[in-house]
Parts: sequence; structure tokens; C-alpha cells
Amino acid sequence: MNIALITIGNELLAGFTVNTNAAWIGNHVIQTGGNIIWHQTIGDSKNEIHDSLNQIPKDINAVIITGGLGPTHDDVTAHALYKYANDIPVFDEKYWQYLQDKLAKRNLKLPEINRNQSMKPEKGTIIPNPVGSARGLHFQVDGKDLFVLPGVPREMKTMMESTVLPWIADQSAGGLTVRTIRTTGIMESGLAEKIGDIVDALADEIKIAFLPQFTGVDIRVSSTDKDAVDQKVYEINVQAGKYIYGYDNDQLEEKVGQLLNANNLSISTAESCTGGLVGHRLTNVSGSSDYYLGGIVSYSNSVKENNLGVAIETLNKHGAVSYETAIEMAENVRSKLDSDLGLAITGIAGPRGGTDEKPVGLTYIALADGKDTMVKEFRFLTERILNKNASCQAALNMVRLYLLNE
Repeated sequence: MNIALITIGNELLAGFTVNTNAAWIGNHVIQTGGNIIWHQTIGDSKNEIHDSLNQIPKDINAVIITGGLGPTHDDVTAHALYKYANDIPVFDEKYWQYLQDKLAKRNLKLPEINRNQSMKPEKGTIIPNPVGSARGLHFQVDGKDLFVLPGVPREMKTMMESTVLPWIADQSAGGLTVRTIRTTGIMESGLAEKIGDIVDALADEIKIAFLPQFTGVDIRVSSTDKDAVDQKVYEINVQAGKYIYGYDNDQLEEKVGQLLNANNLSISTAESCTGGLVGHRLTNVSGSSDYYLGGIVSYSNSVKENNLGVAIETLNKHGAVSYETAIEMAENVRSKLDSDLGLAITGIAGPRGGTDEKPVGLTYIALADGKDTMVKEFRFLTERILNKNASCQAALNMVRLYLLNE
């Protein structure tokens, strides 16, 4: 099924908001048998919306439109679509009362400006919004199905998953099978080299794409032949298994948590340059209290010494960013919080603080289990946020490999 995507919002055009909706929609649509073959991002203007709709290629079966369904003056999408679809908005008293009652339970009063979100089409249909107030719209115009959704990512995703994606799957005969293999700890070129023979031997009906990010590389395998996809995923797993931590929507912190639970082990963290990011990711997982005991963010040397117990002699002789300091951080946080494993990170995130001897991006990650303490040195880049994210990913991956005995 050929699908057009129109993302609406002045904030998207100006760059104030990153258009993550487009990437999410494209990725999920293809897995249900659809394919985004045309995409425009436009401003909050009725004329721009009409112009964009009139430019849609003839071979499009459905159009997904996001943004501009809020209650303020610049939310003009619904007005534009009613006119384009030659439909009439009708006030939905029942839904208006529902919204008022919903807000009243939180001791809030719904402003009159929200009344426009209680309109419904006379001929088209409503797309329910389980998590917000702006319902979506579904029109049929000139043989095309138009789906209009809010631009708020959480609301859009929920409505896509509950209504639009099932519709696409139902309408798409013989859709694509798509599997995403998630890897970390290896560069795209290294990964391509490892599975080069698999890629070289690909049949025409199956596609493999590398999707690199700074924290890892995803491999997307797609085909209308499900068995062929399963076979290629198996082959890739055989040759690159050490670097594969999951599939599709799996997150590294989830896999680490599952391994900790399976081994009946607990972990604590001592973080310097990452400022608590590892603890943040671990606790993003429901049930993480079963294995994550807590952490110490020892950003300054005084906290490393006084709260974490790193010897002042170690800090003076080797520095805060050193092999030796990382060892003491990992061993001491394990002891202080009485966990099975202690994970520590210390590094120079940048852009300042580096020297010729210890450049920006230098990071030490240590993992202590009470018997041995392993330490790895990493040399990341010069951009602060990238270094924090890369350090966090490398630390979680170190735990994963340890638990897998690799």
C-alpha cells in the first residue's frame, strides 16, 4: 500500500521541534505492509494544507496527516480538512461533557477554547484518542483514505497503534515482513565486514539495510517472504551474535535487567561523567527495583573521596579519570550498597577539561563482582552529550557481556 505523509507545524519547519513523528510512522507503517513514498512538512496554514493535499501523487492509497488539532488559533488542520473533504463539523455535546468530567476529577476546569476539540464530522468518522483530548479524523476523498492525527508524539503513537496501523495491515495483502536486529559495541564498517558474505549473497526479494547511530547499529531485514527474513536473521545472528542485544523495539537496559534477574544478581552504580545516566536508563525499566539497588553520582573529587571512598592518594597520583580510580569506584559502590555487581564510569565528557595526555572523550568503565574487577578504556569524541550517551551504552553493554560470559 502506497502512503503519503504530511507533517504539519511551524515549529517543525523552524527546527524548534525535531520531526520524530515522521521517522516513527515510516518505521511502523512498513512493518504493517504499507510504504511511505511521499512526504511533506508544512506550516500551520489552511492554504499550505490544501496545496499539499493537491500535490499528492495519484498512486497513493492513504494519507496520514499529523499536527494542528489543538485548541489554539494556529491549530487549523481540522478546519482545512473539513473543507477539503466537503464535510461539516458537528458539535459533540456528549464528548464535551466527557472532557469536562475528566478534568473535574483532577480539580481542573476545561476552558471554552477546547470546544473545537469536541467537533465531529457529519460524513467522516472519529479516531478515538485514549490518552489526550484531540480526537483524530478519518475521511475518504477521491478513493483515498485520509487519517488526521494530533502531532503530540504520545497521542499520535497510541492512535496509530490502536486504529491506523491495524487498518493498514488489514488493507495490505502480502505485506512486508520486517525485522530489526539491534547491535552495539561495533562500528558499521566492522559489522558490514562481519556479515559481508550474507549481504553479497542476497536474493532480489530480500533487503538488508544498516541504520547506524552513535550508540550502535541496527540491521533491518525486509521481504515479502517471511521465511527468507527469518533465515537471514538466523544467519546474521550466527556471525554477529556477540554484538546483538535484541530485536525490533528491544532496549539494551531491558536486556541487561532480564539477564540480572535470570542470574539472580543485583547491581549498583558509581557515575562521574555520565551524571546518573546509567541509573536513569536502568530505572526506566519496570521492575528494575528487583536488581538495581541504587547509585552514587560522584561528580566531584570530594564526593569520590568522602562519599564513595576513593583514596585521596589514588586521586592525587592518577587523577579522577584513570584506570585506578575506576577500579576503586566500582569496588567501593558494590561494597557500600551491598550489591553483587558494582559498575563505575569516569571520563572527560568535554568540550573542556582535556589534555594531551588525557583528551576529551577518554573514559574508563569498571565492573566489580567481588572476585575480579575488569576495566576498559574508551576514546570517544569531543561532543559532550554524545560522550555521555556512548559511555552509558558501553557500560550497559559491558554488564551484558559479563552476564553472558563473553
